[in-house]
Amino acid sequence: MLVSLFRGRLSPDEWYPANEAGLTARHLRMPGGERVRVVEGGDAADEPVLFVHGWGASAYYYRKLLPAVMVAGWRVIAVDLRGHGGSDKPRDEALYTSAAMADHLEAVIDALGLTRLALVAHSLGGGVALDVARRQPGRLSTLTLLAPVGLAPLRFVGLARFFTPGAAARLVQYAVPPWSVPVALRALNGTLGDFAFRDVDEYWAPSGDPAFGWALRTLLHRYSLEPRTDAELAPLTTPVLTLLGGQDLLVRATESAARTRALPCAQARIISRAGHVLAEEVPHTVLEALLPHLASNR
Repeated sequence: MLVSLFRGRLSPDEWYPANEAGLTARHLRMPGGERVRVVEGGDAADEPVLFVHGWGASAYYYRKLLPAVMVAGWRVIAVDLRGHGGSDKPRDEALYTSAAMADHLEAVIDALGLTRLALVAHSLGGGVALDVARRQPGRLSTLTLLAPVGLAPLRFVGLARFFTPGAAARLVQYAVPPWSVPVALRALNGTLGDFAFRDVDEYWAPSGDPAFGWALRTLLHRYSLEPRTDAELAPLTTPVLTLLGGQDLLVRATESAARTRALPCAQARIISRAGHVLAEEVPHTVLEALLPHLASNR
């Protein structure tokens, strides 16, 4: 841990997937000039699976899933959402609403040239993916949600917003020392979770950009974390798999599972001892459910 505390932040060329066989990173240039960092691997002719992370994370979150999905014969792509990781962090609050983030993900899909794809999304990214899926149901072969927002009320949202007034965003780069990252990871994991020193370095690295803290605070206040209504979810006909942690401190697993099962062509599973960061904590369990779900709708 001392190395992580005193070596300084990773430089962008050291970020995942540096030294990871079969995976590369590049920046997409969007029509309006915004840059979006993506990590990708696999044969370009294979069917694509796009992975979308949650609030405060990056493509690194999916490092334990991407190689296995790629080996199973899929083209894998993990995106750093607007305001996160190595992607641009524009200082316009209107770009961080629910509608704007769904527009953003749709624009990324267009920029990648994907006419049809499978979508895997976690936490806040799950809410973005839900909105894309109900807006463009015919474009997705499958939707996999990992502890998503948008299905049931989240815990602690009001408290988080109360303690992050506008002035707080300027202080995030100073208020997130590296030792705070393992504390957060421990809280988000269930009793099955663990983390490595490298995780601290990867998740801490983007906080050196003052716009990162501003973007996270803006998302917390401008993005709708409320459950989507039954009417809003009604257009969603894509086959859905929702995986939830029984010890998740943020997402209400039982309620989210029930909302999922009310959808057509949908299934849900609660992993009893897992927490919020399922792809970190129980990647093998996630893959055991994800790979058949992808294959059955190929």
